[in-house]
Amino acid sequence: MDNITKSSNETLSPNQAGADPTRRALGARSALPCLNSNISIEPSGQASKLPQLSTQHRKTAFVLKESVFLLAKTHGIHRIGFLTLTFADHVTCPKEAQKRLNSLISNVIKPRYKEYVGVMERQKSGRIHYHLLVVLNTDIRTGFDFEEAKLGIYQSASAALRKEWAFWRSTARKYRFGRTELLPVKSSTEAIAKYVGKYIAKHVESRQPEDKGARLVRYSRGARAGTTRFQFKSEGSHLWRRKVAMFATIVQERNPDETVETLEDISRVMGPKWAYNNREFILSLPALETEV
Repeated sequence: MDNITKSSNETLSPNQAGADPTRRALGARSALPCLNSNISIEPSGQASKLPQLSTQHRKTAFVLKESVFLLAKTHGIHRIGFLTLTFADHVTCPKEAQKRLNSLISNVIKPRYKEYVGVMERQKSGRIHYHLLVVLNTDIRTGFDFEEAKLGIYQSASAALRKEWAFWRSTARKYRFGRTELLPVKSSTEAIAKYVGKYIAKHVESRQPEDKGARLVRYSRGARAGTTRFQFKSEGSHLWRRKVAMFATIVQERNPDETVETLEDISRVMGPKWAYNNREFILSLPALETEV
């Protein structure tokens, strides 16, 4: 008998696998954090109240969503699994969390899956967990009954998917992780991309001072759709570039022995934090018709 199967008619859920065999009631354990609508249950329709994102976080969320589109286009959504990783203990330190995750990625995730995209998230309690989209070598979506899954019945899970559950049940604890859950993606590529992107906002909402510099999103080598070194096309960004052009003219006038024609030139003369240190002055300048 498969070590995930309870009987001929009942199957342990991915987050129940490995639980005390005396616990017979399906759904006896609660779902893992944040694993909801766009994975196995339809959206509730209630709009979430998310914090206002900085430009950098908006760029990060944009690249993340584009990377999800790239994964689905390249490998097919039927081979993508949504993997939630929690720690066995109450981990709140981002350095400790990243240390354990790095070990898991190097020794398990990279060898086992073709590509991955991962996002760090804090719960309101401060506890850290991770959500990953992983690309498997086989289809885990076809035939999976999402309606039964909502009731805690996983009989429709394929042999390949049950094999993944068994694998994580025996592997996670070796890297000091606790409960894990791997499920196929129910909704469309657009919905899952939007859903994953919201984790950026959720992280910002629960962000703590020690999170500064912590890696929020990580990608396998072929999963990243681009970098965050771009500017959104807007009237505000256009006006900023024109004001920077005026600032560059001033820098050139005050440093006649230097050549100031590019942003790199400004950084060389004024230092890498020139925009931050001179932001208020730059915003007060008139806008030139030309840009740096």
